[in-house]
Amino acid sequence: MAANSEIIDKFIAEASRAGAKILVANDRHEAAGHISSLAKSKNVTTVVKARCPLAGRLSLSQHMENSGLMVCETSLVQWTLQITQKKDVPLEEVAALVSTATGEKVGNDPEEILMAAKKALKAVYASSDLGITEADFGIAETGTLLTLENEGNARLAAVLPRLHLTLLEAIHVVASLNDATEMIKQTSGGIPGHAIPTFITYLTGRNTTADIPDALFARAQGPAEEYILIVREV
Repeated sequence: MAANSEIIDKFIAEASRAGAKILVANDRHEAAGHISSLAKSKNVTTVVKARCPLAGRLSLSQHMENSGLMVCETSLVQWTLQITQKKDVPLEEVAALVSTATGEKVGNDPEEILMAAKKALKAVYASSDLGITEADFGIAETGTLLTLENEGNARLAAVLPRLHLTLLEAIHVVASLNDATEMIKQTSGGIPGHAIPTFITYLTGRNTTADIPDALFARAQGPAEEYILIVREV
């Protein structure tokens, strides 16, 4: 399915008006280049990445790591694979690796390992320079990003790091929210086995408490800057 240039232009205009900074890549090489330039210009050293199939198809994690960035996956499964280097290791070795990652002694009980991993990831979100998420849809009429998920990782990656970048495939930009809703219904929410996603997140422009003097929780509602990377070809 080809992307509609007029709809994409409308989305870019509305998202920019709402405060987001738009980057457009024609292919994977340009996408990687945009991220490298952003990281360099904003002194980014640590990145936390939510579920991003598009990033996987673009090999962005590998590119970022090759560029010297520290990338942390936020899915518990992906994070565990990351610290075990994708090896099939015994439970006690997983516990040892989690202990090293968290700085706390973790037993071999699966529930204890799970709780320790969740605690470690929460700290990673807040300390990261850049959070990367992927939107399922871009809504042209408002410049809104719509993200479907079942773990809530994208929400944390979008609001806690210093900067936030959303990946958006050009063919997933639609004219209206009604169009996106109809597509979600037709694909069972886009997530196998779930008629309705657990989390549906809407993000329009830059939403942050950082501009509010003496805000109780600065950055509690968003990072300092919002970026959207639209990829035309994968």
